[in-house]
Amino acid sequence: MPTEKNSIPVPTLCPDCDLLLTSVAPPPGHTVHCPRCGKRLHKWKIHSIEKTLAISLTGLLLFLPANFMPLLTFDILGINTSSSLFTSTLAMFQQEQYAVGIMVILSGFIFPLLILSLLFAVSLGLYYDWQPSWMPRFFRWYHHLAEWAMTDVYLIGVFVTIIKMNHMAEIEFNIGFFCFIGVVLATIAAQSTMDHHLFWSRLELKDAPPPPVDPQATTGVETGLCLCPACEKVLPLTPDRRQICPRCGQHLHLRKNDSLNRTWALVLTAIILTLPANLLPIMEVEYFGVPDRSTIMDGIIYFFQEGSYGIGAIILTASILVPLFKIVGMILILLTIRFQRLGWIRHKAIMFRFIEFIGRWSMLDIFVIALLCALVRFGFLSTISVAPAAFYFTGVVLSTMFAAISFDPRLLWDAGNTSLSRDIPDATTCS
Repeated sequence: MPTEKNSIPVPTLCPDCDLLLTSVAPPPGHTVHCPRCGKRLHKWKIHSIEKTLAISLTGLLLFLPANFMPLLTFDILGINTSSSLFTSTLAMFQQEQYAVGIMVILSGFIFPLLILSLLFAVSLGLYYDWQPSWMPRFFRWYHHLAEWAMTDVYLIGVFVTIIKMNHMAEIEFNIGFFCFIGVVLATIAAQSTMDHHLFWSRLELKDAPPPPVDPQATTGVETGLCLCPACEKVLPLTPDRRQICPRCGQHLHLRKNDSLNRTWALVLTAIILTLPANLLPIMEVEYFGVPDRSTIMDGIIYFFQEGSYGIGAIILTASILVPLFKIVGMILILLTIRFQRLGWIRHKAIMFRFIEFIGRWSMLDIFVIALLCALVRFGFLSTISVAPAAFYFTGVVLSTMFAAISFDPRLLWDAGNTSLSRDIPDATTCS
């Protein structure tokens, strides 16, 4: 990001606390952070366009064999069953768990494919200096879909499935398994090498002068400036407060509309759904025609009794502790705003960013059940089916994720009304 143009400082806003800053271009190997809330604003990345293009293409080439070729083969007493990753995403539909099935196929297949395709299309266009109107729109879609692509969580689910079945069946690793590992690594690498600021600056169709800044203002809301939630362009809002970003087409707002009410509603929904999600059975296993239903906690106890302490700890963390932490953390933040409890406000902002990061990992149990339902189909010998708690648990995951999306973290700092220097500060740079 350029720091100045004709000696005029270029303003920017922190997306988490709305602090008015002067843009800073980080030197190689350094990262820019907000001095008030600690939010990472920009990290310098070398050859970002070329790397993103190459890695996303690699992921796309591996995507079809990873999803449609056999993933694993289980052998019990000479009876073989195998399944592809795509077949496992459809297992919930076969057992009439349509809501859970839609979530699994979206997060495990459709969104990951879209993420790689959008990154490839945009980086290819930037590499050849194209300027079509669809590129900013595609990159905005990527911004909204990135956290919903859960191939990394799905891969951990594959490993959990392998460890769970290792003592019961002989396991053969098929080519789909290795291709899927490649897809996950390529997806993570493509997102890591993509420079958000560089991409958007290259997608800017025309340069615009920096918006005027009130020298007495310390936040965007004080000076009438708004940060685009998708491309992070700083723009002055029109008097009626209704505007569309000229760069990416995103609707602009000083604060998310009705953020607190929607967040409270979603958090309360998650609390209500947590009880049946943990008390009802989530999986049913039939041995020689005798059904045995187990809850989430039963599965965790099973792994600890078998000596798989690491996997048991992962399931305990992802399925019990993470949803509980998200609910309690969001309630604490909402109560802070409601009752103006302003202590530890920076730590609460960091906690919210952590809640955003870990929200998707609660889908681990659902992915494991989908894999087991597709792979463990040995007729009268042994069969695994999904049980009612899967629906409620998926509801908990969705409610907490949407609660984090609905919440506007700038409201936390609005409530704090922290006194600041009247000079526009620079973002802090660290290695």
